Amino acid sequence: MIKEVLRKIGEGKTLAEISKEMDMEYSALMGLVEHLVKMGYLTTRDRGDEEIGICKSCPLFEICSKKGPKVYYLTEKGERAAK
Repeated sequence: MIKEVLRKIGEGKTLAEISKEMDMEYSALMGLVEHLVKMGYLTTRDRGDEEIGICKSCPLFEICSKKGPKVYYLTEKGERAAK
């Protein structure tokens, strides 16, 4: 399951898309993703103003993050694990 989540993030899918595709509760996926960040498989950055426009169409926009929507990226460690 972790490998599949990493692959999907590497493909540029949103967490909402991944949650739906994997038939997984969004909150459970967020917990897993935050754990993967702590373990060094993913890194994050806040979205810029241009990118937020895309996010606003997502039904989970308001609850995505208290600090604003984030983008998750694979680290080198994450890329190796996703293969």
